[in-house]
Amino acid sequence: MARPFSGKPHVGENRITRKNGITYVYERTTQYDPETRKTMTTSTRLIGKILPGETEMVATRRRKPNGYRKAEGLATRRHVGMTDILEWAGRESRIDHDLQACFSTGDAAKIQSIARYWLGTDGNTLPRLEGWQLTHELPYPYGISEDVYGELFKSLGQDESGIQGFFTARDGRLSTRPVIAYDSTTISTCSQNQHEARRGFNKDRDGLDTIKLLTLYSVRDDEPIAYAKQPGTVPDVVCIDNAIEQFKCLGIDRPLVATDTGYCSERNLCELCRRNMKFLTLVDTDVKMAGTAVDALREALESMGAVCPFDCHVSGAMMTAMHEFSFRRERSRNGIAAVEIEKFSRRLYLYVFKSSELKDEHELAFRKKLMELKRQVEEGVTDFTEAARERIAKCLVCSRAGRGGGLHVSFNEEACAKAREYFGYFVLASNAPLAVFEALEDYRMRERIEELFQDEKGSVDGRRPRIWHPDALRGRMFVQFIALCYRCFIVKKVKAVKETLGKDDGKKTAKRLELEKGLLNWLKQRSLAQIFDWFDCLEETTVKTGAGVRRWTTESVARDRLFLELLGVAKS
Repeated sequence: MARPFSGKPHVGENRITRKNGITYVYERTTQYDPETRKTMTTSTRLIGKILPGETEMVATRRRKPNGYRKAEGLATRRHVGMTDILEWAGRESRIDHDLQACFSTGDAAKIQSIARYWLGTDGNTLPRLEGWQLTHELPYPYGISEDVYGELFKSLGQDESGIQGFFTARDGRLSTRPVIAYDSTTISTCSQNQHEARRGFNKDRDGLDTIKLLTLYSVRDDEPIAYAKQPGTVPDVVCIDNAIEQFKCLGIDRPLVATDTGYCSERNLCELCRRNMKFLTLVDTDVKMAGTAVDALREALESMGAVCPFDCHVSGAMMTAMHEFSFRRERSRNGIAAVEIEKFSRRLYLYVFKSSELKDEHELAFRKKLMELKRQVEEGVTDFTEAARERIAKCLVCSRAGRGGGLHVSFNEEACAKAREYFGYFVLASNAPLAVFEALEDYRMRERIEELFQDEKGSVDGRRPRIWHPDALRGRMFVQFIALCYRCFIVKKVKAVKETLGKDDGKKTAKRLELEKGLLNWLKQRSLAQIFDWFDCLEETTVKTGAGVRRWTTESVARDRLFLELLGVAKS
């Protein structure tokens, strides 16, 4: 006869030995479920650990109920100015909401806390986080030690459903006509365990192995959408296939993908056209179709009607051309067998621009490089790169005429004039009909992704992550991504505040206008990190007395109160 079901939980002990040799001891509570007829684990709590070679357990410290602040103290003091801004940003941008929808409550709070710490300290290293928590309130109320954020990064790196779910949630908040910048940067690492770290092109030029970080960024919304990492040896030109699949996965509705010359190739343009995806890419003038477009529109670019309305240094014109693409079929379809070559034609819009500033830059760089090559040849230097050898052969004339047969180096004026033929010109190619200067504006906004990469490496401690394993690195990158989402939202709101300051609408008093002009000048002189430092001095003191709780906050000047009011942090 079976033993009767009592319904009481059973408390036992479970020991797990990790790879580092440490045995962790857990208190595990189990209970029998009569419906499933299985014993289920209801809770697990770490109670201690046994070090390698030892037999006695070292008990873990008890968590304090309110972080590192004394729960039973009569008085507390905490910094509230900067943390209030970060709390407001997470709430208004819906970043916190999306995190809580995609991850557990504890993990979401940890992600928010670490992201806010990085922003608030301008990219300080994580071992200092526990001390920072002493005076700054964060969503996660307990101490975030090295073990805590290490386990968080590892679990996040293995939780692809949560990461992709967050990307999809952010995508749902984009504007109706998204312009998506797609670009990459390299992350240097000293770790030998990162199998994706390869000896490829290093944009930081620090001589270390790199991992390529690919990012999708909505330039009209001023916020990143998604990211991916690949081995450092993979060139940009072969990364477009995964980007196309990522667009399809996120469900971005008819985006315009803006890329630079690193992604421009016949194959990539062919794939984008086959998938009916709109693109806008910079084409090198050495490419035949770009050079042909420049030659056809030289005269049109000299007219006043071609001058850009928002940049008088630039003039632009547009032409269309039918371009034939070809690709090798992978499957038999429509009477064409597999591995056969299929051809199709698409109309491309070529936007040609001429910049006087860019021409001067190209001319100066060309002269400096050629003069340096001439000097090196005269001095007898023979170790040149392949590109330098080609330039010497084209633009320099070396002879040994006259007495003594000394080396004489001169310039090939005809070749030099031909090399300068396209200086100052640049060409954008697209399969979408855009206004000439609308295409220029969209492409220029693409450069914001470069600013994003600088912020990631500087403001969120992403230049050289100290992570051993690939899963943990992916989790760390995700938390950095969240910090960048916070930063982009706050920068966008501060910019909107600047645009409203000092403008007389007939309703503002002279005193209000003077105050706004002072705030505008103050904001122009400070970065976001300096603004955070300024407001971090605001402290809230709470004292428990016999008559109740008394609370007060550091006084602030009228300019600071106006900024918080216009930003939306404080109510008017």
